[in-house]
Amino acid sequence: MRAALIGAVALVLTVAGPARAQSIGDADAGRAVFEANCAMCHGQDAAGMMGMHPSLRGAVERLSVEGVEVAIRNGRDTMPPMPAFEGRLTDKEISDVIAYLDALPVGSRNFGPGADGDMMDGMMEGRMWYWLAWTALLLVLVAVIVIGSIFTVRSLWNRSGSGSRKGEALDILKERFARGEIDRDEFEERRRLLDDQR
Repeated sequence: MRAALIGAVALVLTVAGPARAQSIGDADAGRAVFEANCAMCHGQDAAGMMGMHPSLRGAVERLSVEGVEVAIRNGRDTMPPMPAFEGRLTDKEISDVIAYLDALPVGSRNFGPGADGDMMDGMMEGRMWYWLAWTALLLVLVAVIVIGSIFTVRSLWNRSGSGSRKGEALDILKERFARGEIDRDEFEERRRLLDDQR
């Protein structure tokens, strides 16, 4: 009797899985809709891209049919964001995509809490700001270093340039004195002024 009961439960569970996917929509039609609208981010096999877009294998199991439908219709406020498909896909197309996702074998999670990688934990919950803040801080630090370097080089350039200009002025003063354009007193006075400016 017990073996018959276990066999009956196993039969119901075996039949219920595909029956649920078929009652949701047409998995074959859903694959075509998925490939046209979702595969560019989630991949042709719905395995996602590590750290960017989550694997959708097992999404129906994790989120429920209703949860996946809400995500498709309304999008998700994640980084990168998932666009809303309400109005872009018909009700039947959304049901077909859910049926396709439900028919896929469950794969490893590559995104969010419980994912196989620790760095991206929490991205689905909108905590990507933490990583963006550190990236922004690093960029600000690099900008400060670059700007500081530019000002330092300019400062050094101006110091060396101003000294050479005073040297040029003294050479011109000496030439004028040598040609007799200015007398000795005027030469000494202007030379003293140039020395005071250094």
